[in-house]
Amino acid sequence: MNFDCVKETGVVSIVRGVKKEELIPLVSALQEGGIKAVEVTCNTPGAIDMISQLRAYFGKEMFVGAGTVLDKETASLVIAAGAQFILSPHLSQEVIEVGNLYGRPVVPGAMTPTEVIQAIRWGAKMVKIFPAGVLGTQYFKNILGPYPQTQMMAVGGVNINNAADFLRAGVTSLGTTDLFKAMAEGGTKKVVARAKEYIQVVQTVRQERA
Repeated sequence: MNFDCVKETGVVSIVRGVKKEELIPLVSALQEGGIKAVEVTCNTPGAIDMISQLRAYFGKEMFVGAGTVLDKETASLVIAAGAQFILSPHLSQEVIEVGNLYGRPVVPGAMTPTEVIQAIRWGAKMVKIFPAGVLGTQYFKNILGPYPQTQMMAVGGVNINNAADFLRAGVTSLGTTDLFKAMAEGGTKKVVARAKEYIQVVQTVRQERA
């Protein structure tokens, strides 16, 4: 499995602060619901070990990434642990360079047009617009005006109620904590159901635009 699954499914589940014993049941539920890409944030206790655990357990069945990667040292650590892609809340040339060096796609955080185009020039595969919920859907439409070929991921404030709006605004993929939070709402069954909702939203919007 490669980075194409992020574009194809249109959803990345952000996993933050999850307990170690909940990790495999959670990601298994995500997989059952149709999610193929998961991001473990580096501010989660034991994140490095969790990334290794997920890679060992799921093999090629899930695309496992590391989020909240702030510097090149952390980028190197998560790659050594098996991370297949990297996300950052800000634009860092050194993080992108480490990812490029080891063949790991990097999705850096950006907000302004200057940051978006700089990320692309440095070799980012996709740009994470953050915080999406604050900027709103119209912002994505405006950015895609001069940069229509840019692949963007909406992150920050994305939930099942506004997911379709971001996709209709031209977003390639959604990054959300909404999925792992469903675990606390109703266990793995709730996670499976919420994941299926997201996949259905993506498919519906794409059919509208076809």
